[in-house]
Amino acid sequence: MRSVLLAVAAVGLVGSISGCAKAHTDDSISNDIKASMFSDPQTKSANLSVVVKNGAVTLTGEVPDENARYEAFKIAKQTPGVVNVEDQMSFPQSPVAMSTRPAQNGESAAPSAPVSKRERERKREEQLLVRRPLAGSADGSPYEPSASGQDFAQQHPAESQPASTSAPAAAAPPVPTSPPPTQPVVRQVSIPGGTPVQIQMIDSVDSATNHAGDMFHASLASPIVVNGETIVPSGTDVYVKLVNSSSAGHMTGRSELTLQLARLDFQGASYSLSSDDYHDVGKSRTTRTAETVGAGAAIGAVIGGILGHGKGAAIGAGVGGAGGAATEEATKSPQVHIASESKLTFTLQQPVAVAYTPAP
Repeated sequence: MRSVLLAVAAVGLVGSISGCAKAHTDDSISNDIKASMFSDPQTKSANLSVVVKNGAVTLTGEVPDENARYEAFKIAKQTPGVVNVEDQMSFPQSPVAMSTRPAQNGESAAPSAPVSKRERERKREEQLLVRRPLAGSADGSPYEPSASGQDFAQQHPAESQPASTSAPAAAAPPVPTSPPPTQPVVRQVSIPGGTPVQIQMIDSVDSATNHAGDMFHASLASPIVVNGETIVPSGTDVYVKLVNSSSAGHMTGRSELTLQLARLDFQGASYSLSSDDYHDVGKSRTTRTAETVGAGAAIGAVIGGILGHGKGAAIGAGVGGAGGAATEEATKSPQVHIASESKLTFTLQQPVAVAYTPAP
């Protein structure tokens, strides 16, 4: 009984050994590797060939990238029964441009870099020059240039060209053209009301000679700035208008001048301005005139009373008053005068929309 059991066990062991050997044949290993590669997303599109000999695997063919190459090698290495893996895989090569000129005079048909049109024309002209017979040749044999002749032709291409008009003329190189000038950018901005405008007078103004409605030339003493950006630079032309002018009389009153901004001339355009008033008033002489005339009359009355009693007092008062009036006429009220280069400050009452080109 014991011998029977040993025999059965031996038969089973032999069967299992033969089954294992059959499962790891070269064909089964190749099929397992191909099946694993086909199911793997990285190696599925690879064009690979799997050759197995005595458990040694050789991988040949093209893979799309390095990741697919590594994955194929790993699949082959981890397949049961594989003892070694030889990597002969490669990446796809970019096509090499082939020359369209057929091989001549025994030239090989190996691929070459593409030749430009100008280079092809130059070679054609050289071939025509080589095959053209010399005019002074007795036998009319074609001219075969030597090395020195080729160097001369390269150094003097204009003199070496044949007089024939059949050869196509080389195209002239394109003349570089300068880019078109960029158009200036025009911006629109609104100068808000309440913006201070400081000007410097160019013309002078005088209450004795000027009248309401007269215009006077000035310039910006400081730039007009909006939100921290200079919109109108200093030195820009500005015009002011005299809206009120009065000159003091001989005895009473005082001189006055009232100015307002009228317009702004900037980058070829004029803009109307609305501003507050600049008011300048001379010193009044009214009180002083009365005091001067009254004092003269009183002094004249005293002197007249002493000299001619009541009638003399009346005459003296009149004489004294006339003398006081004459004194006041000599020192009449001064006129208001705004000299050139005087700086005046106005405040805009209304916003002004300005179109301008920013300075570079």
